[in-house]
Amino acid sequence: MALSGLRADESDIRRDLERVYSDWRAALLAKSVEAWTRSTCAYRQMFTRNAIVSQGKVYPDSLFDLPFQPPSVIGLQLVEVEAVGDTAHLLYFGRIDLGLEAEKIPENLMMLKFYKDAGAWKFDTTRYFNLGNDDDTRRQIRAGTADFYKHPPFNPPGVAPAVPKPCNKPEKVGALRIHAIGYEVVASMNGYDYPPVADDAEQQLIIGGLVRGDNKLQLTIKQLPLPKDDPSVERHLEVQAVMATEDLEKPTLRVFRWKPSAHPAPDKVELNVRLDIRTMKGV
Repeated sequence: MALSGLRADESDIRRDLERVYSDWRAALLAKSVEAWTRSTCAYRQMFTRNAIVSQGKVYPDSLFDLPFQPPSVIGLQLVEVEAVGDTAHLLYFGRIDLGLEAEKIPENLMMLKFYKDAGAWKFDTTRYFNLGNDDDTRRQIRAGTADFYKHPPFNPPGVAPAVPKPCNKPEKVGALRIHAIGYEVVASMNGYDYPPVADDAEQQLIIGGLVRGDNKLQLTIKQLPLPKDDPSVERHLEVQAVMATEDLEKPTLRVFRWKPSAHPAPDKVELNVRLDIRTMKGV
């Protein structure tokens, strides 16, 4: 969508959001903690701080240890600008240059997300959408006829998430491994909530790590419909907790595993990930 095709209010929002992103990108390239703090929303600042600390690293020393460079939006096609309440995003299409070695950069989608802090837009995070071999969608985007972005997950939620509490340095660095087919699972552990996992398998860093003794784990589970055109797909749900080791040949050790006794799984599950001499040998 060209700038000339935007309403006046959308043009103003786009200008404000692109300026914030430009400041955030410049802060990363310059490795300026002060500038990064000014342009980054409070939620993302604490989220980033907790993620770094939970890996056993030092904050903010490790803030700029990134495997790629933040891409420029110059030369990309604006697909959508949308603001709802204190949340907004810019959606771009094109060859997104992350500074990685590649013979040819494919055309994909990039969403820049923003939240308002004290009435001012601040940058949150970047989300990438790999279109793979979907050339039909690429043609629709170029022609301005695509409408997929009018539906979730391409809608700002309207309300920014609460800023999480700061976590402590972990006793043991750990992660949750959630494999959910036919389910959406939201985990909460030791007072920290995690993004939902739906029809997928994901590894999620445990914020604050694992502590010796009891680690309280709650699962909120929602049943999802299975594909009608593929009867071979069956419901599956498994949650594991792993602990990082110093063994290069076996860098993680499973200390917990849970599967429902029957399907469908219950809506709520209260579990305990216990870290002791026995479980630290692996289960």
